[in-house]
Amino acid sequence: MIVVVQGTKEFNDYNIFLRGMGVAMSGMKDSDKEFIIYTLGPIKINSMVIEFCNLSERGMKSRGMKIKNYKVSPDWVLENMEYVNYFAFFSGPKQQISKIVAEAELKNIEVGIFRY
Repeated sequence: MIVVVQGTKEFNDYNIFLRGMGVAMSGMKDSDKEFIIYTLGPIKINSMVIEFCNLSERGMKSRGMKIKNYKVSPDWVLENMEYVNYFAFFSGPKQQISKIVAEAELKNIEVGIFRY
């Protein structure tokens, strides 16, 4: 399963981030052997993704699965949007979604918007 994660600079609630990752993982199929996260940032989001992957690695490995993360650019995501299974966006209340999230919605990719 391929997940793209993006957030706003103001977002800093790790518990909300974990909830979003739980929602993303609940969409995994039995045939999925990898959980790949492509992160667009900013740095707080990138740090949360790295921590989540490090903490989840042992549990995933015990189930015969791998978890990986990569930092990517917005252009890369736009060029490879057809491979994305889920897009998670994290922000504060009343903040606008990014243009990439809007593009994902137009391409019928499942999008989760998590605000606190």
